[in-house]
Amino acid sequence: MKVFAAALAALIISSVALLGCGGGHTPLVPKANITGPTSKGSRAFAATPSVVDLTTVGYIEEEFFVEGTARAFKPDGAFGLDGKWSVLEASSTPYKTRILVRRPRDSSRFSGVVVVEWFNVSSKIDIDVDYHFVHDEILRSGHVWVGVTAQEISISSKGDGSLGKDALGLAAWDPARYGSLKHPGDDYSYDIFSQVGAILKAPGATDPLGGLKPKMLLADGESQSAMRMLTYVNAIHKNALVYDGFMIHSRNGSGAPLTGAPAAPALAPAQVRADLAAPVFQFITESDLFMLGTGIRSFPSARQANSKSVHTWEVAGTAHSDTYSVTQLAKQGNMQFDSFIDLSRALSIINSAPQHLVMNAALRALVRWVADGVSPGSAPPIETVGETVARDARGNALGGVRMPFSDVPVAVQSGEGPIGFNGQTIAFDAATLNALYPSADAYVRAVTVAAQTAVDKGFLIQQDAQTIIDEAKNNPPVK
Repeated sequence: MKVFAAALAALIISSVALLGCGGGHTPLVPKANITGPTSKGSRAFAATPSVVDLTTVGYIEEEFFVEGTARAFKPDGAFGLDGKWSVLEASSTPYKTRILVRRPRDSSRFSGVVVVEWFNVSSKIDIDVDYHFVHDEILRSGHVWVGVTAQEISISSKGDGSLGKDALGLAAWDPARYGSLKHPGDDYSYDIFSQVGAILKAPGATDPLGGLKPKMLLADGESQSAMRMLTYVNAIHKNALVYDGFMIHSRNGSGAPLTGAPAAPALAPAQVRADLAAPVFQFITESDLFMLGTGIRSFPSARQANSKSVHTWEVAGTAHSDTYSVTQLAKQGNMQFDSFIDLSRALSIINSAPQHLVMNAALRALVRWVADGVSPGSAPPIETVGETVARDARGNALGGVRMPFSDVPVAVQSGEGPIGFNGQTIAFDAATLNALYPSADAYVRAVTVAAQTAVDKGFLIQQDAQTIIDEAKNNPPVK
């Protein structure tokens, strides 16, 4: 995730005959070693309670070190649009990294689902972006969340000042705790991510899940981590068989490089390969269509039809980084660092649509898809004309997954804005609101219908729909 301005800038299967699903297969990756929980130094980097104090909801947070020998890979042939990429092992070297685990204290609460997030490092530090977005669904469902320090920069970074002078990478932030970490470079990040997943399934003497037995391992990444996730799905998964499903949240039209080579072939437009049994869910905000890349790197260049293994939601009116996620980032940054960029002035400018509520539904839909083979709800793509989003007369996007904030609008909710892919919210004036909604009751009725429609289509969870309805009742825009 890039933040404010430049700085902001199947299946659980009864049969194992399906190729590509990790649920019934032994992972085909080198065995790593795990130690911990880690206790040296101050506390874990990116620790809660930045979002919610886990002790109040019956969760435990622990950090572990993972080490082994990771492999790098090189392309075996062309990397085409269809994502059916083959690779060969290029080299191997030792590494030592860390994982952060949040799990239910009471084993009876465990759902069997483990969400493994590739930490976002766009700001040169580990940020648990998707945990911020979906922590409500994780905690209320009893899922385990694991954050993986998969990339080198978040360990070695000395900071660039964009988030504050104390926003340092792990080794500089707490040498006593993290000085022993060793990352050989991002060429090895994909195998490191595989090895972490494998050790969660078969941990050995030290169990980071505290004895919990996972039935489903879901891999997740947002923004730059989503592009890593795409490359992982297309090039690595079929030879690793670690994860049972994937969430790719906010990618552009391409994958991340497989290697550090400047002209890595994964930078061409790339769809998700559709020949795997492990389901892949793509969640695309309005910002992601064009703000993350133009031409062959815009998301529409890689659009594909929904299939039995690939499903996409393009959510109208949402932004890559919004008020909800920036608020959580500010809480985390101010807790973690002595000096952190003041993000308060961004909050009144950027997009305020509740993307996190749609993300809750997306995660629940992916879990069901993996477990039972039931595909998520479908919606057409957001309408586009050339390299622009098609909009109605008031400025809101046409098409896509529809929410009350898009179908019963009180503002322009755009993925585009003065600070890039943080989007913007422009409230309607009183005359427009009075023309749309003759009374508060009429507004609440319209929101209720739109929210229930979204629930019926699978785009909202009933509990979250009620949150939207209650907000409409408590704060109607008209009398």
